[in-house]
Amino acid sequence: MRSLAIIAALALSLALAVPAGIGAAGAPPAAPTDSLQTRDTVATTTPAQVEGEFNRSNQTRVLVVPDGAVQRSEVDGATLNLGPAAEFNGNVTAVEVETAAVVEYIRAAEDESERSRRIIQASSTVETEIITLRDRQEEAIRAFNAGELTAEEFVIELATVSAKADALEARMVRLTELADGIDGFSLSRPTEIRYELRTFGGPVRERAVDAVRGVDDPTQFFVTTGPEGYELATVDDGYYHREAFRGAVKSGDNGATMEPSEAVNVTRESYPDIFRYGDPSATTSGTTNIVTVSGGGRSLTAFVDSGSERVFKEYQRFSLEQYRSDSVASNTINGINVSVNRTYPGGPLRITVTDAESGEPIDLAVTLSQGQAERTEIGRTGDDGTIWAVSPRGSYTVLAVGDETTAAYVETNATEPPEIEG
Repeated sequence: MRSLAIIAALALSLALAVPAGIGAAGAPPAAPTDSLQTRDTVATTTPAQVEGEFNRSNQTRVLVVPDGAVQRSEVDGATLNLGPAAEFNGNVTAVEVETAAVVEYIRAAEDESERSRRIIQASSTVETEIITLRDRQEEAIRAFNAGELTAEEFVIELATVSAKADALEARMVRLTELADGIDGFSLSRPTEIRYELRTFGGPVRERAVDAVRGVDDPTQFFVTTGPEGYELATVDDGYYHREAFRGAVKSGDNGATMEPSEAVNVTRESYPDIFRYGDPSATTSGTTNIVTVSGGGRSLTAFVDSGSERVFKEYQRFSLEQYRSDSVASNTINGINVSVNRTYPGGPLRITVTDAESGEPIDLAVTLSQGQAERTEIGRTGDDGTIWAVSPRGSYTVLAVGDETTAAYVETNATEPPEIEG
């Protein structure tokens, strides 16, 4: 089965639609989301919509930006771009060079007392950098909401923040090693600082950067943002990847702590389904607690805030073969059937194109569209007639095109997300 990564969603509500003149049957009219009808069979001459009952039994819950807080949502792609790639590499290299200089400065101290002072100073600098990274991420969210950044630029900016955080964590590891080499001396909060830096990471932004660098194939992604958070998602090489962040969930109580078992319980209550696939592990330090669960082709990393006792960030990854959605929208035109296994905004979207009579797969080019926005190219369905994408927010149209006489479409909309409670 072929898979393709697609991202996008950031807005009040995006709506995909196909311009007139595409396909022998003409363009589909803009239809409200409640116009879909349930039928036992699909007509072969008029657009008949088939909707199945939505079943979440195979879906892990997700952390989302609340509907009322969503400010922008888009589908965009990341491709080889030497400008952003060079800027990204330059940001990371600068931190690494500075780390090397800091280490040499500490080693050059005349005695252990001065060495200890320099280590403490360097650690304090990293804590200051955390504030800078947090401000930079918040500014990126604000700029994207205001339309000052494209979706690709936004994801690359988040990736730059993530890479700098990784480089700073590597610096903290070196500082801790240097501190351990001094008798009777240790840093006070090295683990807390490292965990705080890890909250800036994410698998989707990393894949976008690989595409921009040319290390990986071009990728498409889903983006949704609100004033205090974001959702990113993509499908890549047979897997679905997701990351989400909600800053408002954090309490701001820097003195709060939590036991590993408590962090696991919070995660279990938020994501009960995934605990069927594997045993959890938890690492806790200060206000940030990291719980991981993996098994059955799935993995979850949840960041739990000690003060609010809630999940404020998540990473998810699972095999597309493990995903099921019983909510199906399909339509047949000119003997071509287009079926979509509907999913939540940013969820994995399975698109299948077949011969309406024989059921044999058909290799056609597929696009998504919403409202008056330009169509987004997804790719070709290939020999098995199937391609994976990421669902937009709101209503959308899936169009499959071969030539002027072979085209079919289906109109549908995203389902409600299996949102975590709390």
